Amino acid sequence: MENESLENQTASPESLFKKPLLIQILLGIAFGLLNHGVYFLQSFNPVPLYMDTLFTVTASFFGPVSGVIAAALYHVLYLFIYPNVEVSSLVWMICSLSIVLIIRLYIKIRKKVEFPDIILLIFLIALIISLEGAIIFTILNTMADFVEDSQIKFMYALLNSNSFSVFVSALLPRVPVNILDKAICVFLGWFSYKGIQKLFKLSKKA
Repeated sequence: MENESLENQTASPESLFKKPLLIQILLGIAFGLLNHGVYFLQSFNPVPLYMDTLFTVTASFFGPVSGVIAAALYHVLYLFIYPNVEVSSLVWMICSLSIVLIIRLYIKIRKKVEFPDIILLIFLIALIISLEGAIIFTILNTMADFVEDSQIKFMYALLNSNSFSVFVSALLPRVPVNILDKAICVFLGWFSYKGIQKLFKLSKKA
């Protein structure tokens, strides 16, 4: 009884590694598709948010395979669903895959994710992908005169027209937008994970 109690106390998302690979694959596909639904709804919102990684976050809590599939599927489908999208847009998958990596590494280190951990994850993810996004944009802009067409294009144009470098102009607006965006995505993604986990009893209660 004592060993069983201890096991229940230390159960975490890692326990889902014991589940069949098929479950993670199916979850990854489902969450990748759901990402598009959230992104589509966000397109009607004037607030400059991305909201394209909510279910990538959810999938990442379930496991690395489901997280990677959800992230990759979203970007591949984006290329085919939306008109005038260049193949080079797939490079932004790096940011989504980084979210998966950050969450999985954090779980590996901490073993159990609780509310304070979510706050730290929000800032870690937001700052890292803001830096990645600015680097990617700067490289694309240098190689092919890439134009900023994301939610921060107004602030980018304003900063760049006032003698800020391309990198700084791409980085500064991304930080506050990503903090707000990832706060929503990580909180909702975590609650979705906990809700689905409880509903279907996919793992022991954390």
